[in-house]
Amino acid sequence: MKFININEYHFNSDKVTGYLSDLSDYNSEKDFIKLHEETISKNEISQGVDVNNFEPIVLSLYPDIDLNNKVEKFETSQLILLDGHHRWKYANEVNLVKKLKCILINFKDVKVKSYLFNINLGRDEFLHYLSAAGYIISKEGSIGIFFENDMYVNNNISNIFDLYRFKKLMQDENIITPLLKEVNDSTTLVKFTSLKPDNLILIDHLLPPKSTWITPRI
Repeated sequence: MKFININEYHFNSDKVTGYLSDLSDYNSEKDFIKLHEETISKNEISQGVDVNNFEPIVLSLYPDIDLNNKVEKFETSQLILLDGHHRWKYANEVNLVKKLKCILINFKDVKVKSYLFNINLGRDEFLHYLSAAGYIISKEGSIGIFFENDMYVNNNISNIFDLYRFKKLMQDENIITPLLKEVNDSTTLVKFTSLKPDNLILIDHLLPPKSTWITPRI
């Protein structure tokens, strides 16, 4: 996939420079755009929407490519989708990916945080749920669930992807719901160990919706 029309784009809130372009040379048989999250059914884009009016999707280059303001054109066959899964899905369904605008960023500028989640159970019931699933309070380990200033770990979970499979189960069972706004006090909310940017390359399945808060974003 060739990128010819490239203009600097400044993410003011993140103080990161991206590169505005488009996917007009996209070829589904040769080019690979890696996704990492499922979409939310109720947020799917309705049929008949004009793809030309979409905001750009945000894509990361792989670590072996580094863009700067001196690059006028370049070519790559693989990118990582950071923001715009619903727009990407819809454009694919209507065969209009070539109409999408995109902002390309260097992999070194990718940052990943975890969404906060409300619990839909009473406090004691929620703690019992965690206990029944094998989670205990512990200060050891690097992978876990954070609630009320405590970290809950499961000694049978060996990697971050297993943790997020459990997170998907909790979302599917409506135990937790993502909080889509900033808050001052997060002690009564649930947070999961954040993925690292490298995990976006390694992952071989789709994470549950709202698993990652990735910046920079529009």
